[in-house]
Amino acid sequence: MLCLGMQMQCKREYTSVMIVPTGIGAAIGGYAGDALPVARALSSVVDCLISHPNVLNAAMLDWPMPNALYVEGYALDRFAEGLWALQPVHQNRVGLVLDAGIEEELSRFASYK
Repeated sequence: MLCLGMQMQCKREYTSVMIVPTGIGAAIGGYAGDALPVARALSSVVDCLISHPNVLNAAMLDWPMPNALYVEGYALDRFAEGLWALQPVHQNRVGLVLDAGIEEELSRFASYK
């Protein structure tokens, strides 16, 4: 909660959840970050956007959103049920395992920073 001015006008942050389910033939989501433009548009009008891997995948590494929380499905379910609260974490690590037979043009991602 953010309070402004001498009169203590309080403003709650506006949080939105964006879900793109799988297996229903959704026009976007679940493939190569194709829902990312929609998520970026939504994140531009909310204080915090909470979403999941169908929406925000590895494409987010090239197109980060500072006000987006990336949550796996189980945690998102518990949050929606009101059982869990979410807190931003800024120390996550990403691991990448590549097969020795990977194509040359794809191996450049192994040294991505």
